[in-house]
Amino acid sequence: MNIRSRYFNQAAQQVLADYFSWLRKTRALAIFAAVVLGAAAIVFVFIGSMAAYFVCLAAILIIAWLLRSKIGRRFRSLLDILGSDCDAEKYREVIEGIARRDTRQRSKGTCLTELALAHYHAGRPVDALQLLSQVSFKSPKNILWIRTFNVEAIARNAAGDIAGRDVALGRIAAFREGASVNSPKRAVVDDILLGLNVQFRAPEQWGPADLDYMRKSAATADSRLTWVSWEVCEAEYHLTHGNAQEAAALLDKVSEGPLTPRAAANIERLRTRLYAD
Repeated sequence: MNIRSRYFNQAAQQVLADYFSWLRKTRALAIFAAVVLGAAAIVFVFIGSMAAYFVCLAAILIIAWLLRSKIGRRFRSLLDILGSDCDAEKYREVIEGIARRDTRQRSKGTCLTELALAHYHAGRPVDALQLLSQVSFKSPKNILWIRTFNVEAIARNAAGDIAGRDVALGRIAAFREGASVNSPKRAVVDDILLGLNVQFRAPEQWGPADLDYMRKSAATADSRLTWVSWEVCEAEYHLTHGNAQEAAALLDKVSEGPLTPRAAANIERLRTRLYAD
């Protein structure tokens, strides 16, 4: 999996410049449309066309919703810098730039979580945990906490804080409460927990079911970052269970494209074991 993002050939500052330019234009168009509709609504009141008045108000609300949705999609597309390009430092620079412009701190929790994720993949889990300690959302039931706790769990695991990792897992599991068995929310939480529990289990304890899960996760991965993670897990499975040739082939395959510092360090660790054997 070697698909590059739209930002691959851009420096962080250019990504930020394009992002804020797009943001200004998009907001300006939305405000212009809302002003026109507002003026039309007033006219309709004066001429007694209340139905048209309410249509204009509804259109204004739709524009506001579409604006928020478009901004959210554009922000999420930046994750491709990490997910597709595996460039943790550029992702960190971009999110830091966005956070600096967020003077009202409306996205503080999200930016801190994404910065923590960047530090984790750059091989700095302790820095990630320091950022996560500052995260807050208005409601303890905010769905964004799931991502924050997810990043906390992997960072604590990498830092060797097993007790703290398990607390973070419990916080993720708490979001299952009140969700029906077949609900999308329950499915997301269950999938996160299953994946983390496989990754956190000692390689010596992995069995055939874990191998199947690793292969399925790699096959359905939505980014190179995730694909590399599961391929490296599978390589460690094979190395631990005596199949050095298969492990070496997998490590060679994932090394053909970009890697985060964390992934590169894990690959080097496994190759050291491979050559030692």
